[in-house]
Amino acid sequence: MASGFPWHRVFHPLCGADPLTLAELVVRRGPPSWRGMPAYGVALATALARVPFTLADRVVARRREVRPPVFIVGHPRSGTTHLHNIMAASGAFGTVPPVTATLPWESRTMAPLIRPFIDPFLPETRLIDSVELSPDAPTEDEVGLANLGGLSYFHAIYFPSRFARDYRDGLLGEGPERRVAARRRAIRRYVGAMAGQCGEPLLLKNPAYTATPEMLLELFPGARIVHIRRDPRDVFASTRRMLRRVLGELALQDIGGVDVEAAILETYPRVMARWDAARERVPAAQVAEVAFEEVVEAPEAVLTRLWEALDLPGGAAEMERMRAYLDSVSGYRPSENRLSGEETALLARVWPRQMAGYGAAAGE
Repeated sequence: MASGFPWHRVFHPLCGADPLTLAELVVRRGPPSWRGMPAYGVALATALARVPFTLADRVVARRREVRPPVFIVGHPRSGTTHLHNIMAASGAFGTVPPVTATLPWESRTMAPLIRPFIDPFLPETRLIDSVELSPDAPTEDEVGLANLGGLSYFHAIYFPSRFARDYRDGLLGEGPERRVAARRRAIRRYVGAMAGQCGEPLLLKNPAYTATPEMLLELFPGARIVHIRRDPRDVFASTRRMLRRVLGELALQDIGGVDVEAAILETYPRVMARWDAARERVPAAQVAEVAFEEVVEAPEAVLTRLWEALDLPGGAAEMERMRAYLDSVSGYRPSENRLSGEETALLARVWPRQMAGYGAAAGE
């Protein structure tokens, strides 16, 4: 019973944040605009009302060893969601549904209780595109991490007064030592909580992990990482469209001064350079790379290669489930990402290494 009403404008994703995170966002980035004030007020009221469940969650939580997860990484709009959905369809992994991801502070207590009441009102497709969104759809970690506080590129979207800096720092994992340490604690907490609720090994995806794969392996030795790349031209066009869309829907401050293109142009090559440098230091048995275009054209070959390279759980039955999922979405067509000649020339000039790596500099 999906509803066409834009509930996210009333019940903002920050409705899963704690009061301290909500307060810190205002202290660091300024107050919401008049337009954003109602949604912020609802989020704050929700955070205060959830306090008994937050405390109860801490009581029932117990430290436990987490089986090494499988992480899917890649710059935003590189195809991480598509690959996540395919691999999740295997049934070989635990995945985190939308409501549980949004409530990381109460994933063990409140989330199971309210899911039956919220799931029917989830939209049928994602806010940013026409990809199906079901109550059990695997969800990006950053949804929950943004609500746990610390560094998050989602905060640049919610409170865009310092958009370029927060977007860059969130995707690179940079910032004051205190905030970087808080980010590490948030990731450990999130993964531990979700492993207890959603099954193991977890299959997780987050573009914000792309620049910090070594941190993931420090936190979760034995984890495996899948990196997906995409033509930089498509990444630029799709990220630009995505950011404009989500800023218009989820920003709680005025977005008039936000330069989306400049932020993408600066951040993308830095994220990719970080990945390329770190990838050489990650054990070969724990990392694999795929191209989005190959996933689209020859998905079964890509999946077979991934399962063999990373020794992933499952076999013929899991492959058959993924094949059935691929058949179910065979009619989906992503939005066209057309750039002008001037825009392509700009990318060739500011992203020479990434463009050349895809044969894009010569217009191939």
